[in-house]
Amino acid sequence: MASTVDGTDAPASQPTGEPNDQSDDQSGEYSRRKFMETAAAASAAGATALAGCSSNSGSGDGGTDGNGEQDFLWWTMRGYIPAETKAIKDAAKGYEDAADENINVTTEVVVWDQVFQEWSASIEGRSMPNVSEMACEHAADFGNRGAARPNTELFNEYDDWYDTISKWGQFDGDFWGMPWFMELRTSHVNMNLLEEAGVSKPPETWAELVETGQAVSENTDASGFTTPGATDFPTGQNQTAITHQSGGSFYGYSDDQFSVEIDSPASLFAHLWTLSLREQWDIAPGGWGGIDSTSGEELYRAKRTAIAHLPTDLARSLIDPQEGVVDGNEELAEATELTPMPKGPNGKRQSFMGGSCMTTFKENVTRHNIDDKISLGFLDYMTQPDQLNKYFPVSAPNFLPVRSGQEEMELFTDNPTEIPDSWLDARLEQAPNAVRYGVTGAGRVAPFLGSVEGSTTGYSTAISGMIGSETDPKKAIRGMADKARSAINSADYIDYELETPEEPSLDDAPDEVQPWITGDGVPKIYNPYE
Repeated sequence: MASTVDGTDAPASQPTGEPNDQSDDQSGEYSRRKFMETAAAASAAGATALAGCSSNSGSGDGGTDGNGEQDFLWWTMRGYIPAETKAIKDAAKGYEDAADENINVTTEVVVWDQVFQEWSASIEGRSMPNVSEMACEHAADFGNRGAARPNTELFNEYDDWYDTISKWGQFDGDFWGMPWFMELRTSHVNMNLLEEAGVSKPPETWAELVETGQAVSENTDASGFTTPGATDFPTGQNQTAITHQSGGSFYGYSDDQFSVEIDSPASLFAHLWTLSLREQWDIAPGGWGGIDSTSGEELYRAKRTAIAHLPTDLARSLIDPQEGVVDGNEELAEATELTPMPKGPNGKRQSFMGGSCMTTFKENVTRHNIDDKISLGFLDYMTQPDQLNKYFPVSAPNFLPVRSGQEEMELFTDNPTEIPDSWLDARLEQAPNAVRYGVTGAGRVAPFLGSVEGSTTGYSTAISGMIGSETDPKKAIRGMADKARSAINSADYIDYELETPEEPSLDDAPDEVQPWITGDGVPKIYNPYE
């Protein structure tokens, strides 16, 4: 069994936010950077303990409260927005009435900057919850280590999963983790700045984005477009989507083998396209190399950038779903439109997907012994529209469905919140076109994906090196790709070895991006190799 438990997304912009002053999607990515640094050490301890686990001896009262009720424990990381936390706890408590057996449901909040340490300690102490929130990359890792159960049959009961979601937990012939919700990166557009620049509508294509950005930069005091440029998870997440829009991906899978495409010609083009925002078109913000998602939000709120492609923590900071427009943000809230990322050369408006799933653990590592059907029933219960109706509204506009049948929940059919209908419509439009790190290209997950995400800070190290340190683009993507190959080659569930390919060339980039390389009918990219 593999001996590492490495972090991936939780959403975040990311999975969660800072208590009290940030929403549930953003600061989880920041805190997760810290977990990634300690995950290997923590995981090694957990794996050693797991090898000796055979029962729950010494781990509590055997799973009952002495009154005939079976104790059921689950962990969520939703601890940053009080109304959201309460709504999720209330929904979970309702499972006591819905379950076929007499159970006592306890919800414990373990925030993302603590959960890796808690997972490790709880495996060692055989006190894991029966169910835990996580990303499906985590679930596959726990499954590979023998701690988690697959939920393939439950997953297969539904046939309306969005495309990337349908692949998110696929590993070793099973599906690990029940998809719970997704969170997408979204373009926040200040229509007042666009109108000041003489632009009447948000851009719908990459070419229009460049044109709009230049009009803003030339006619106002704001920058035209902001995607983070610092070493930061949202930086790499947006770059992941841009790579897919360029006809590429970071990973592939064929003939039962992964391939690393991070240093492919398509990826080289995508990184150069992003770099062109500053080097060729002059629409990126000043000090771009130091702009992470938090400072990107600040730029937008200060009206110093017209379009910011960021997690919707930004939108939520302008309008609270229950209280309405946040004091002091009236003008900006009224001016803001949410749109998907403009259409790329592949003809699609794709954005990165964060999100969470729920995973069940085996009795050899859990605090309470519970029948499989109870844990699996909880996964099914919490992801039904009737339950989603109880907590999606207080999470708006961040949480999105994971399958088309969930689009019928009240939030999207009869909006009960203060969030504008147009914002929710734009978000829902994005959901079927979501992309995610290695999952979308390879069509599956693997435990190594978490470690690579951590070591590259969400695949941001290449583009941030180009922006902040003027690293040679080919060398930057090759360094990031070699980290991925090293992780694959050292995995004990992989029986092949990947070799480093030839240096990528724009001559071999996909046909759909060639006009951008030559400037044929669209803006020409920055090309340091001409």
